Amino acid sequence: MAYRLLTVDPATPQHVRSVIQSLENHFFSDVHCMLRLPAPRCKLTAGCNFAITQVLTAAISGLSVTLYHHTGSRGQRFKGLLIDYYPWDLEPNNRVTPIEGAEVLYSVIRNPLTHDLGLDLEKKAKTAQVKIKRLSINQKTQGLPERSFQGLERSDRRLAMSPTVTVRPDATVVLVEALYWGVRTMVERLTQDRSRMQAAEAFLGKI
Repeated sequence: MAYRLLTVDPATPQHVRSVIQSLENHFFSDVHCMLRLPAPRCKLTAGCNFAITQVLTAAISGLSVTLYHHTGSRGQRFKGLLIDYYPWDLEPNNRVTPIEGAEVLYSVIRNPLTHDLGLDLEKKAKTAQVKIKRLSINQKTQGLPERSFQGLERSDRRLAMSPTVTVRPDATVVLVEALYWGVRTMVERLTQDRSRMQAAEAFLGKI
């Protein structure tokens, strides 16, 4: 199934649209393809769990400094974008709070994956282990079928799946597919904030 474009607000300004188009071409389209893995018939056995998560958190980081806020620390903007626009309200009942979820994705996932191979050398993690999981079929040997993408790339409903972030006594668990759906929905919600989009358009117009 072909990649499904985001549904952005019709009033989204042109410079902002260009940034979102680049985001889709260079980030989301790649994730769409990686979610098809593993593909054992092609002898492609990797699931790309960490690679997908790295791409998605990089997308959040980029959006937070271009379309969300243009002042403040990068950490503040990364977490602020997630708190304000990520669809935490549509997560299952055992979800974390927006503040908790944003903190996990920044301090436990984004920074360790980017700076020290996921080892968290600065000891920011509050749990003993971080698990990045995937939805899969055939005993976790095959990636998502085409029909699953119809749900993952639609913002009007969330598939019946685990929360994006689950904090357990023994581990913090991130579900890749939930993060992909959530980040896509986050971008669509962001474009609906007219004042934020006007500020982003003015900022981008000066670059």
